Amino acid sequence: MQSERDDRFAQGRRREVRGRPSMAAPALVIGSIVMIVGALLDWATGTGGTTVFGVQTTTSGLSGYSLVDGRIVGALGVALLIAGLLMWANRRLDSWFDSDLLGIALSIFAIAQIGMWLADINNEALSADYGVYVSLAGAVIAFIGGVVALFGSRSERATTDSDRPGDVNERRVA
Repeated sequence: MQSERDDRFAQGRRREVRGRPSMAAPALVIGSIVMIVGALLDWATGTGGTTVFGVQTTTSGLSGYSLVDGRIVGALGVALLIAGLLMWANRRLDSWFDSDLLGIALSIFAIAQIGMWLADINNEALSADYGVYVSLAGAVIAFIGGVVALFGSRSERATTDSDRPGDVNERRVA
């Protein structure tokens, strides 16, 4: 009798349960790669304010990697890439709500950093170059992907039905 009950219990535990990767993972990975590439491209061109031996120095192009703001955006891109790859590789039964929020938060930080840099660049003799806009586009891609996934996972979180009270996720198998 006991062994029969143990066998049924073991069979129930051996049942394969499949989750799903996050809906935001592809957008986060693509957006983060675009952000990292943009951080390595030129962010500013123009004339600098320094004079060396009476000669005005000109800046043909400052890459994002040579600027502190570009390094911060590149680091945020690497963090988004790691988070997106982990979200894509792992499968969950429950909602990806918290991970989607992480992607949204990191992309908002990148958008804010780029926006502050663009507002500050007007005070200097430099003009923004294509690299900053590429990084901004990558951050926006990651943000939109995170928001779309967040609204998509909202329906899976804590919805209940009237026939059998409780969390729907507890009864869902695939």
